Amino acid sequence: PEIGVLGILTTVFDGARHYLMQAKVEPGNINGVQLSPTVQATFSNYSRVHRGASTLFLDQFLAPARGGVLIDHLQGEQGSRFLRKRNRNMVVELPAAQARQLPHNDRFRWMTLHQIKQLLRQDNLVNMDARSVLACIPTGYGQGHLESAAPHDFSFFDDSVMPSARPPRRQVSRHTTDEIIHWLTDLRSRHHLHLEPRALDQLEDWVFDDHSIHHASGNIFAVIAVAVETTVREVQRWTQPLLHHPGYGLNGFLMQRVAGVVHLLMRACLYPGNREIFELGSTVSRSNADLYVGRPDAPRYLDLFYDPPQEQLRYAAVQSEEGGRFYHYQNRYMIRELPADVELDPSPTHRWMALAQVQDFLRHGYVNIEGRNLLACLDLSAAPAR
Repeated sequence: PEIGVLGILTTVFDGARHYLMQAKVEPGNINGVQLSPTVQATFSNYSRVHRGASTLFLDQFLAPARGGVLIDHLQGEQGSRFLRKRNRNMVVELPAAQARQLPHNDRFRWMTLHQIKQLLRQDNLVNMDARSVLACIPTGYGQGHLESAAPHDFSFFDDSVMPSARPPRRQVSRHTTDEIIHWLTDLRSRHHLHLEPRALDQLEDWVFDDHSIHHASGNIFAVIAVAVETTVREVQRWTQPLLHHPGYGLNGFLMQRVAGVVHLLMRACLYPGNREIFELGSTVSRSNADLYVGRPDAPRYLDLFYDPPQEQLRYAAVQSEEGGRFYHYQNRYMIRELPADVELDPSPTHRWMALAQVQDFLRHGYVNIEGRNLLACLDLSAAPAR
């Protein structure tokens, strides 16, 4: 039930907006260190329940200066793995003079959004929590305007970015926002979710051994335990459970332009841990997607992400999920742009949404962690993925 803080500090140095990113070690990271938000801490961490050291820069988010909060959203975590878990996603601005006076620490660096977008093209480099916060920034996704943005200027939709990032009332969209709200409301009204807590030893087909709790099929996540020792965390020694997944998952968006306006094919996702039954997510998100290729029960549109034409790939990289909760869990992240004349078979659980509509629904907490993480990787200024 705790709500943690995922926060990034921002400032403008010499006319260019920068974000303070952290090189953070997590026990489940496949490569040890990954790029993280300025502050990434559970309530237990930052309230020092474990009697660890204080969290650097935490006060900038718990007691920010008046007018400094640019983004402050409660956003959900994986509803397929966690029960109604949420974190506070924040971006807080500091004056440049104050930013320069922050205590120096080798684990932190100021970076532009363009630099972060380039790093997102590398496998397993920018972590899940950083991607979640970055997706909350209402921008044109790498068009360069953030590099020269003035302080407090987060109204980038109107005149300074491409049409795709303008508010829906000023652009072409396949469905109006009211139509999308009606679609979601209808799904939520007609479907119900009942959860019945059970003791772990009463779960069918789950196996306990000396090292894990795992499913008999071997195709679902297992729970393992780790003992951790480190010198670069608030607590230097602890034990904890982690979720361990076999193989690779897939997290993919289908993208298409309507009259030049970028649309994403959003899916209404039903997971047992969701707070609102249905949440908006990426077109396809599956932890064991490879097992379903060619099968009649495969997720809709899954086949479109296998061997797509190279010129249609707008993004392709392998990204890790949060190393404080998952052990070496990787997903193939893909964004495929379909030609404007391609028509897909209709789906009751999918809707095309203009980019600005997605951003607006995200601001109100409708977009799940899978959708946000992939949205952060979208960079319309970049060349097709290689």
